Amino acid sequence: MIAKKTRMKTRHIVSIFLLSLLVTACLVSTPAPEGAPETAALSKASPTVAVTAFPEATPTPESPAVTPPLAVTPVVEIEPTATPSPENEGQVSVGDLSIGQPGHYVNVTFGYQLRYPPNWYTGFGNRPLLVSFSNLDPGTHNRLSMRAEGCLIEVRASTNVYGLTLGDVRGQLPRTFRDAEEFDLGGAPALRVQRSSEESPFASEVVYVDHADRSFVLSFEYARGAAEACRPAWEDALHTWQWFEPEFGVYRNPSHGYAISHPRRWYRFNPRERGISISSQDPAGLTDLAAFLMQGTMLIQTDVFDNPEMLPLKEWLAAQDWPVDLTNDIPIQGLIGVRVLREGPTPEIQEMSGYFQGPLGKVYEVICLYPAGQQWEFRPIANAILYSFSF
Repeated sequence: MIAKKTRMKTRHIVSIFLLSLLVTACLVSTPAPEGAPETAALSKASPTVAVTAFPEATPTPESPAVTPPLAVTPVVEIEPTATPSPENEGQVSVGDLSIGQPGHYVNVTFGYQLRYPPNWYTGFGNRPLLVSFSNLDPGTHNRLSMRAEGCLIEVRASTNVYGLTLGDVRGQLPRTFRDAEEFDLGGAPALRVQRSSEESPFASEVVYVDHADRSFVLSFEYARGAAEACRPAWEDALHTWQWFEPEFGVYRNPSHGYAISHPRRWYRFNPRERGISISSQDPAGLTDLAAFLMQGTMLIQTDVFDNPEMLPLKEWLAAQDWPVDLTNDIPIQGLIGVRVLREGPTPEIQEMSGYFQGPLGKVYEVICLYPAGQQWEFRPIANAILYSFSF
């Protein structure tokens, strides 16, 4: 009986992972809203310098009670900052990246670069999570017309929360990848799947690959009859794909099924069952939050709250005794989060936080605190961290 339950749980996790891959491959993203983590201007040949694996901390018991979101406990455990990953040895170094060169796209957040035709358009995806390339002007075409009349290449990235590999998923669900072609993408095993049908007005091909705690879905869609014009760009993008160590690391919490990205060299401390604290400076000896932040520090805290009444996210927030001023929504792969920008524990501190609701109703919190006088330095990082949240 226990073995049967274990198998059912494993299949359930694998099904969630596969579903997220398939949904990611099928989603048609809208342009990034104001405040989304764009770190480069939107132009035809402007590469994104955006915002990504650490060993999992041993969880410690934690009370699920809802507490005010600005409390910081004394530092009891500090994890070492990141060291170069063996997975990235022998790969291109940051100093060799083609940043700023026409026809080269570099994603510092997720650690990859590729080449695309210099006369194509890019910069109209919700970068760095979604990157799009087309031979048609996004000012006069939407994604549907790009597919039906021209060429559209997109790269979607997400955090592999449970650490499952494509091999794990393929072994559990062989029919889904029955006709998949195995190949090498920049040194990483990948699967290529043809998804075209006679009913569709365009042809389609999808590539799945895992790398450095990330899952990537590359899609290639083009008008029927336009293969001669479109396929060379697709094949060249795959051929020139290169991995490098990203500037951001990944914090994964498989116990509660979520993950965020954060600057790789920052300090992670006080790991808990439901979350962790992360800071830009060494937190050893931290006792006074305001003083620590005013040293020019940014602090991140994550947590998970129960919601037994299954209230919608904004109703749950309104029911808390917190001075939360709701601002704009954050679209995360079909789920909606709420971003909060407000004064921190003192007038000299600013807070940017995100609240997200999971499939079971629980509320996930990501708090970013930093000196208000350095908001132009830290707000883009905080914004990118919130948009990196994933289930």
